Amino acid sequence: MDGVLKSWAVTKGPSLDPSEKRLAVHVEDHPLDYGNFEGTIPKGEYGAGTVIVWDRGTWSPAFDPKKGYAKGHLEFDLAGEKLTGRWHLVRMHGKPGETRENWLLIKGDDAAARGSGDVLLDAPLSVKTGRDIAEVAQVVRGRSSKTGPIGAPKMTVPAGGKAVPLPDFVLPALATLVSTPPQGAGCLHEIKFDGYRLQARIAAGKARLLTRSGLDWTEKFGPAIVGAFQALTLDDALIDGEVVVENRAGASDFSALQADLSAGSSDRFVYYAFDLLHLNGTDIRRLPLLHRKDLLRPLTGTGTGTGPLRFSEHFGEDGALVLRHACRLSLEGVISKRVDAAYRSGRSRAWVKSKCSARQEFVVGGYMPSSTGLAAVGSLILGVFEDGKLTPVGRVGTGFTAKLAKDLFRRLRQMTVDRSPFARALTTDEGRDAVYVRPDLVAEAEFRAWTAHGHRRHASFCGLREDKPAFEIIREAPVTKVETSPRRTVTLTHPDRVYWPGEGVTKADLAAYYAEVWNLMGPHIVGRPLALLRCPEGITGQQFFQKHAWKGMNAKISQVHDPKDKADPMVAINDLDGLIGLVQAGALEIHPWGSTLANWEKPDRIVMDLDPGEGVAWPAVIAAAREVKQRLEAAGLVTFLKWSCHAFMPPQVLVQATLRSKATGLFQPRAE
Repeated sequence: MDGVLKSWAVTKGPSLDPSEKRLAVHVEDHPLDYGNFEGTIPKGEYGAGTVIVWDRGTWSPAFDPKKGYAKGHLEFDLAGEKLTGRWHLVRMHGKPGETRENWLLIKGDDAAARGSGDVLLDAPLSVKTGRDIAEVAQVVRGRSSKTGPIGAPKMTVPAGGKAVPLPDFVLPALATLVSTPPQGAGCLHEIKFDGYRLQARIAAGKARLLTRSGLDWTEKFGPAIVGAFQALTLDDALIDGEVVVENRAGASDFSALQADLSAGSSDRFVYYAFDLLHLNGTDIRRLPLLHRKDLLRPLTGTGTGTGPLRFSEHFGEDGALVLRHACRLSLEGVISKRVDAAYRSGRSRAWVKSKCSARQEFVVGGYMPSSTGLAAVGSLILGVFEDGKLTPVGRVGTGFTAKLAKDLFRRLRQMTVDRSPFARALTTDEGRDAVYVRPDLVAEAEFRAWTAHGHRRHASFCGLREDKPAFEIIREAPVTKVETSPRRTVTLTHPDRVYWPGEGVTKADLAAYYAEVWNLMGPHIVGRPLALLRCPEGITGQQFFQKHAWKGMNAKISQVHDPKDKADPMVAINDLDGLIGLVQAGALEIHPWGSTLANWEKPDRIVMDLDPGEGVAWPAVIAAAREVKQRLEAAGLVTFLKWSCHAFMPPQVLVQATLRSKATGLFQPRAE
């Protein structure tokens, strides 16, 4: 309000019980940048002690806030990560001679109210960094009420560290491609991001973002990421990480990142920090990786936050298990790093990458104009460098939007050359209608495999990589791909059989729908034991649950054995054909286990099923979901809202419920 933070000290913390009135002492206004501060205020300063950002979000006054503030009754709605719904701040009548101004903080009686429990105990961690008060108190940095943020003192140079000025730029460490991740306790495993690799250089309160070749791209990514780095209370630092845009499933999406850059939109950019090279006058590249990450985490917070700056979490489990889960979740792959390794510029075996699909960068050596549109690219002619010479590896002609095809044409037309840049002459097929260009641009493409002739099969364009120089692009070895493409070979008998008479949905309709959504659905049901509700005659006929294999079961449905159960084999599927086999068998509900076939005894997901009884109002369901979410996250778990629909539930009810859930903020739909 009026450019400052109006502030109250709630001595016992807020209560979600509308019947409890919590004392809120009105204190001096705070500057806006205090809202992002987390650290220790020294003794002798106002508010001395350790501070965390316990919650953050927006407030919306119900009435004119200035009039309410002057009158002594502020009524408002909070949309925070922990506190939500309607709230009241009411000024009390002061006693004679009393100098402090006492107010009461009261929760409104709405869906976000709760009659029991202590929200501070249920959710004690910082929403900014995931730390508690004790952890923050260990970090030596703070704030003065007179001078603002206090930078951290110079580090005591640890063994292996070196006190040197902050370098302008450090060439990045690069990962070597391997077919399978390394095993053993000597490595940690991080998610491989699909974005732009950027080095953040912070000096004298100013942050710059540098590409892997040292170009300054600070202006490209908007003010939020740069502002988050500049808000860190430190002297100087050099941080290695990647900027991404995440899709609705939470996976980084390079195409979406490029689209946002082209549109000048920066509200979805997130910087994941995964290494720290220099801190407060100390070069720490010689320290072991785990030590560097321990120093990095308090600066950037957790990987599950909501801000633009996040820590890249890592896993110490079996690398193959991490890769398998990454591929199921449609992620690009895994980066595995030696825990004791120093930071080494260039490519080495200290960092290795394992991918879920055959995907890499290629040099653009030419293009073929579109045969269907004017001034547009029809396909790109790609190559890789081998022994310093550009070798052709085929074309890519899919993955372009109409706008992108025209943009590429305009750009490449300015780069045309008379002679082919490739080391060998192209075949008649390869060179048909070719227009050659300077081999300066780098394109990323996904493909099925390499052919015996060294070409890529079924390539699809992903985007240009302007952060990578063309001379670095070499052929990468192929890796095993987790198949997610919607191909089906199972034949349906009686495809016209009606499964949902009220809507006229047939067996063939259901199979076609599953093929349409397979890329989204597959990762959640493949490789898990399944329990089925079978309705061979449709939803109005006979129904029965089944979890074991049966005679006459389609061969594409797998039989799997629980290691601790000697009963009949259970069922699972490996691909879209298996799912179509379930459609043929009349399986209209599919319930996957929380564990996988690879590890029956250790579930990787937990489902908390909220089934409201008769007469339970919708706000009560929302409140229950919110409380479950808060308690699970307080226990360190990442939560997602999952909707399921009973077979007899009319479709319009499901749609209405989904729309209402968006309005309540149980999950945040992406801008797209």
